[in-house]
Amino acid sequence: MKFDLTDLRIFLSAVEGGSLTAAALQNNIVVAAVSARLRKVEESFGLTLFERTGRGIRPTLAGQIFTRHARTILDDARKLDIDLKAFAEGRSGTVRLLSNTNMLSEHMPQALAPFLRDNPDIFVSIKDKPSHEVVNLLRNGEADIGVVAASADMTGLERWRFVRDRLVLIVPATSPLAGSAGFSTILDSPIIGLPEKVALSQFLRRLANELGRRANIRLRCENFESLSRMVESGVGVGIVPQTAASRYGRTMNFRSVQIDERWAERELYLCVRNKSHLPRYAADLLDHLLHYVVDHDAHLS
Repeated sequence: MKFDLTDLRIFLSAVEGGSLTAAALQNNIVVAAVSARLRKVEESFGLTLFERTGRGIRPTLAGQIFTRHARTILDDARKLDIDLKAFAEGRSGTVRLLSNTNMLSEHMPQALAPFLRDNPDIFVSIKDKPSHEVVNLLRNGEADIGVVAASADMTGLERWRFVRDRLVLIVPATSPLAGSAGFSTILDSPIIGLPEKVALSQFLRRLANELGRRANIRLRCENFESLSRMVESGVGVGIVPQTAASRYGRTMNFRSVQIDERWAERELYLCVRNKSHLPRYAADLLDHLLHYVVDHDAHLS
């Protein structure tokens, strides 16, 4: 096929105007040029796209098919032009954001919602990844912004303090566990967990492997709410963010037990490879998340 967008525009002008003269006037070219371009399109397909009438021209059946596709192609080209201009100006794009399970559940909804509401042309792709994977993906340029624990090796990345991430154990109301419990003790109980691929599940599995133990996962739930309901029913114990335990504890009958391990309370950081190299829309989201930290800390104080 040997035609370009100009050919398509001229073709549609001729169809809509009903004559070569109308197409010439609309595109500011001579009639002979219109005729030459349309003849070239017809020759490229080996088809007649127009037939002459006493009042001008009209498309053949093949011309009608070509007309439908020409309109679609030109509409897509206009959308592409608009989207790329918005992208170049930093008003549109997709931010690749990586975070751990707790932040995705407990902070990202309220942190992201105002930004997305105020920036309808910006999209955010979020993936749940353990901190050690997040830093590697950032370094490799496979993500724009990451949320990682302080224990991760952030060498070569720019970072800012985000929020504290505390994990607690929730147990049925009748459980003998009270006060605090170490991870080894927790592993002695049947555990209600999240899907295997989420970051929190991978993190806890790694900790169990370091102890030479294997978690007794009795059931896996899709989210913290369903996990909490299973614990309330006496099926097992679960590890959740303290914020989730407090929220669901207002309407469910379970108890929270402190986890007596250093990893249970972590300082989280926002990380990027280089803020100055971020697209404008990604830098705007980073600034928004940093303001969220300030507002969050002010609310707690």
